[in-house]
Amino acid sequence: MKFDGGRLGGSISLFQSRKPVAGVDSAGVFGVKDHQRNRGLELSVYGEATPRLKVLGGLSLLKSDVASKDAIGAPHSQANLGLEWSLAQLQGLSLDARVIHTSSQFADAANNQKVPSWSRLDLGARYAVPMGNDTLTMRARVNNVTNRNYWASAGGYPGAGYLTVGAPRTFVVSAALDF
Repeated sequence: MKFDGGRLGGSISLFQSRKPVAGVDSAGVFGVKDHQRNRGLELSVYGEATPRLKVLGGLSLLKSDVASKDAIGAPHSQANLGLEWSLAQLQGLSLDARVIHTSSQFADAANNQKVPSWSRLDLGARYAVPMGNDTLTMRARVNNVTNRNYWASAGGYPGAGYLTVGAPRTFVVSAALDF
């Protein structure tokens, strides 16, 4: 279900899906061994909270299981919130912040090894400069401001899984010319 009120909008989704889980059986034959069931709820909000403040956020709640165990790399919740604030004092300048949270997740099929939950803060700025009929947009961003060490995700074949390391504090600068 989706709502669009012009300046603000949002959506809510309920879902269920099923996918095969492949592997090698005791005879060494590769094939479908089981199925993973995913059931969840997703909420999102977007738009202009005020004429100078934009918002984009979401929440996902997930129950994902294989053979009555939580599926590998399937956090029960994920949330994000992004805000962009256009400064009235300096035309063309906006600041933004984003917070991301992922709950813990299992890293093995037996649900014995758990990857802890993590949160991350990103901050940025954008400055758009008119250049005649064109616009030069300069951006600067710091991802993972607190330089938190975290495992971004877990996954893989049971018994041979992997962990993905979250990126350290990262500085990104860019410029784009619209012409």
